[in-house]
Amino acid sequence: MQEQFTHLTSEKWQTLIPPSYEFSAEIFMMKNLQYNMSQKNAIYRTKQTFYNEKWQKIPFIIGVTGSVAVGKSTFAKKITRLFERLEPDKTIAQVSADGFLMSNAELKAKNLMDQKGFPSSFNWDAFYTFLASVKAGKERVPYRLYSQEISDLVPNELGYVSVPDILVVEGINLLEVPPEGQAPPSDFFDYVIYLDASEEDLEKWYLDRYHLMLEINRNNPDNFFYKWANVPLEQADNFAKRVWRDVNLKNLHDYIEPTKKRADMIIKKYGNHEISDMYIRKF
Repeated sequence: MQEQFTHLTSEKWQTLIPPSYEFSAEIFMMKNLQYNMSQKNAIYRTKQTFYNEKWQKIPFIIGVTGSVAVGKSTFAKKITRLFERLEPDKTIAQVSADGFLMSNAELKAKNLMDQKGFPSSFNWDAFYTFLASVKAGKERVPYRLYSQEISDLVPNELGYVSVPDILVVEGINLLEVPPEGQAPPSDFFDYVIYLDASEEDLEKWYLDRYHLMLEINRNNPDNFFYKWANVPLEQADNFAKRVWRDVNLKNLHDYIEPTKKRADMIIKKYGNHEISDMYIRKF
């Protein structure tokens, strides 16, 4: 992997953009994204000139992927907010790929609940149709919404994407090759960022989020977390740690981490979620 990627430490990336009172690793990352977007747009304009045609706007699609609990949603929101500030003339949309998981009812019917988040639990055809429609410039492309609070798809509710300049998609399966021969999602992504962290930090962040869900749903009997919010904490934690070990860690080892080398940028995070290192693909 060392041959494919340039390794940037904080000392190195600080020399690559002009000093600024707001300097941060995120600003350097955004400059990198803006550069890649401008290069893609230049190629697109050149093709139109060569073929003497005018084509529809093609959104620049950014993927944010990595393990469960690595902070994909928060990171994607940060990218979205920074683009809104740095590119105020562009429209930006954000979508979670969790909306393309099978529902809990479907997973139970197929005996796949213990593989939730694995490639086998994903609706690859729906994800392909969504990405292809967005890339083709279609209006009001629908997608299912997923709620972390209920750990399931939101019933009878859809989100829509309408010809954005930039679409940010976060999810664990973005660089996966579908198991039944469907086109891989990466065919539609212009740039994919893989968030990386130690397994110790990942488990801690997972348990932190789990404890938050317990607190939120302590008085919500219709919620998945209600049962575990009302048993002794040690018992609840034993369940969460078993899920982490048997489901999320297995998913990371077998499916998610092996795709890391296909990313355009790998971002390594400290235990406080700050960026420690970046690895940028050379070819």
